[in-house]
Amino acid sequence: MKKLDELIDKARHLKEKGLTTGEIADELNISRETALWLLTKAKTERPPSDVYVEMKNISSLPFRLRNMARILSSMISAIDVPEVVAGVATSGIPIATMVAEELDSQLAVYYPKKLKWDGEENHVRGTFSENFAGVTNRKCVIVDDIITTGTTILEVSESIRRRGGTVIASAVLVDKRSQDDIEGIPVLSVLKVFRL
Repeated sequence: MKKLDELIDKARHLKEKGLTTGEIADELNISRETALWLLTKAKTERPPSDVYVEMKNISSLPFRLRNMARILSSMISAIDVPEVVAGVATSGIPIATMVAEELDSQLAVYYPKKLKWDGEENHVRGTFSENFAGVTNRKCVIVDDIITTGTTILEVSESIRRRGGTVIASAVLVDKRSQDDIEGIPVLSVLKVFRL
């Protein structure tokens, strides 16, 4: 289980650098529960059911990421063209920026509560950055790199709806849930992971 040992080492290294458990989950493209397991219970009990997705071959080269953005933009425009692309921090921002450019839409940036999460969740809230476009009364699409559980997409959509906006879809590179929607929000993905 060399890959698992590498993930444990990466998680612990990121923790030493000061990242929260939520930020570690985002960095490693895994669920928060898996990140917590890697940090605290690794090798002593069975890991949570999760799939690790290595994205470096795509995300480290802008021209590859640009091609993924074009694919997502094509899928989004087949439904409707949004006024605003809401990029999910941190890993969703580069792809969301390129999707917004492809669709000639504005860019909003959302910082989900998972980035602040470190075990105690009841006081943590996500927020939109004031430095980017607003979503109030706007037609939006949510863009992220990976859907693991769908919780972040729901969080962002609830925040958009509270501001009077409409979510036409969510778009990601990889959907680890393998479902067509999240509580009525269409999920568009380049790849779907199916567990057999």
